[in-house]
Amino acid sequence: MVMSVGESSVFKRKGLMDAAGVDIYEGMKERKVMPSRESRLKKQSDVDRYAQEYTDSFVRGHVADDKPFAGAQPKLLTQPEIADSSETARKTAVVIKSISKLIASSTAGVHVILAQDAGNSPIAKDLLDVSTDESTSKGAPSIVSLSLDWMHTLPLVESPKRPQTVRSGRLVIYVGTPGKYLSMCIRSVRGRFDDAYKENRLVMLCRGVCMLPMGTQEQNVFGVDSEAVFDAVAHAVRERGAIFWGHGPATKANLMQKAFGYPSAEKMPAPVTFTGDVGSGENSFDNMVQYIKYLNQVKMAKPSLPVTNWFDTGLLVSVLQGAIAESGVSMLTDGDGLAMLRDASIGHIISKLNQIIAVEPYSTTKGVYNFFIGDGACRLNGGVELALHLMEGYKARSMTTLFIFNNHKWAIEDNLVADAEKEHVLYNADFYNLLMSHGRVAVCANELELREVLSFLSKKTELYLKGEAEPGLSMVVVRGLDVTLPPVLGDIEPILKSPEMAFMRKVLGKFAEGCNHKVPLYGCSAFEYIQYLHLFMEKMPEGQKYQYVCGRTDIQAAHMCGFKQAEGKCVLFINDVYGINSLGESLRQVLSGFGGKQLLVMIWHPSLMQLMDHFHLHRPPLVWPSLGQTLAKY
Repeated sequence: MVMSVGESSVFKRKGLMDAAGVDIYEGMKERKVMPSRESRLKKQSDVDRYAQEYTDSFVRGHVADDKPFAGAQPKLLTQPEIADSSETARKTAVVIKSISKLIASSTAGVHVILAQDAGNSPIAKDLLDVSTDESTSKGAPSIVSLSLDWMHTLPLVESPKRPQTVRSGRLVIYVGTPGKYLSMCIRSVRGRFDDAYKENRLVMLCRGVCMLPMGTQEQNVFGVDSEAVFDAVAHAVRERGAIFWGHGPATKANLMQKAFGYPSAEKMPAPVTFTGDVGSGENSFDNMVQYIKYLNQVKMAKPSLPVTNWFDTGLLVSVLQGAIAESGVSMLTDGDGLAMLRDASIGHIISKLNQIIAVEPYSTTKGVYNFFIGDGACRLNGGVELALHLMEGYKARSMTTLFIFNNHKWAIEDNLVADAEKEHVLYNADFYNLLMSHGRVAVCANELELREVLSFLSKKTELYLKGEAEPGLSMVVVRGLDVTLPPVLGDIEPILKSPEMAFMRKVLGKFAEGCNHKVPLYGCSAFEYIQYLHLFMEKMPEGQKYQYVCGRTDIQAAHMCGFKQAEGKCVLFINDVYGINSLGESLRQVLSGFGGKQLLVMIWHPSLMQLMDHFHLHRPPLVWPSLGQTLAKY
């Protein structure tokens, strides 16, 4: 088939094919999308609020020159540092002594919060086992509870009670790995940690590193034996007396069975059905939440069956997660899903999709899997091409669905710079339209079609579990799902007057002197620098000497900087954790042979503006590696 750009309108929209080979959209020709009512607009304002809070988390802050760098600070690593056994023993002893003293002397009580990855340690289960849920934990001297991220790996259709410890003055001990992006997605109560941090009563124990109060301020100690510290924490808390379960009386057995055992099976839920006029009372996010709730109920009915959802990085997917979390329903992900959200590696779940379909025993095991990703992130890891490859070449036993939100833009970057950058538009309508004729691909142009697809998938799930429907991979392209929010560029004066901007003007101005053409400035729209770059290009005279070229991927941006340039020079903007592969290829191109190629690489770090910046996406807890300058030396 040959198709020219612009002909996409002649294609008939199609849904998934049922077992009889009939398009599931055929039976809904007389149904219409109704105008939105006030209740729907109210729900839309809720998801807009989630999106606003999400983008607020990415605003690049300016740290004043006179701010004293005291207390807990991320460790900036330009070279690897590995503690030897004697250093680890010394630091571990100091941390254990300090934390044990804090626990023993905390008159307001102690609250130990266990993250999902802490559950891999037997110490976590032992601590939970000795807790009592015979009465409320309110006012108890010692409380232990599961963190919110752990809850989102358990099948739940309503949120468990959370300990009432906000602003209680308690010593808060968090064991496991927090994540800035993850905490935003699951609507974590960051306030309790911010308050504890400001009041010098927060301990955060991660693998090999610990933040804790030392003297009058919080400090980070690197190179500790985290298992030994965790064991000492558990021992010191037991020494205080009874430990209370933090999720309410008579709730421990049910949650512990879901976290560590095999709970008894509940009744299989009925497939998802939708009532009422489309557009009258619910928005599309609510429809997706209802489908996620159904999957939780399937897991509770089939405890031994793998039923897992994975969510990628991006605005619409994060808003969906916020809607799920606010509803009280579990996202029903797993440890890999949480790790990918902590790291916020764009397109990461596509690699997980490949593993599930192509690697044994996942590919040979019955299961129900769902993947949610935006069109920008999907293309970064070849998501559609991989899905079609897996459909054609593999016969996995699972029922798997890849949901792609197709809103044609990189929403977060445009919102950060208060402008619709052409570089950030995704011209992919024709690309997705070409997929419509595939029987295992559905394109949902409106809410009516999305409801039809979700209802069909839930019915198919029921039949699949009975052995009456074939396994396989399907793809659902969701259009018309979006959010509206004001730009968050904010006060630009601190950025315009910052040392970073002065440095950019001086260095980039000098680099472009005498050039007849605009010098290419390659990047991939990283949030670490996008606001500075935008203002440099728009407000500064030196910026007029440059053209910003946004690669479709980090790899593409790195590749382009290695090619021949009109002026023999170009600039590459990267962040501090940029990978070696593509950059190395381009550096070899620049440095090979004889001549005068010039490449200026500018490396950007995040800002430390709040507690959760210690646990920034793409970086280890409490550590900011700076790989670029070291990699370039190779």
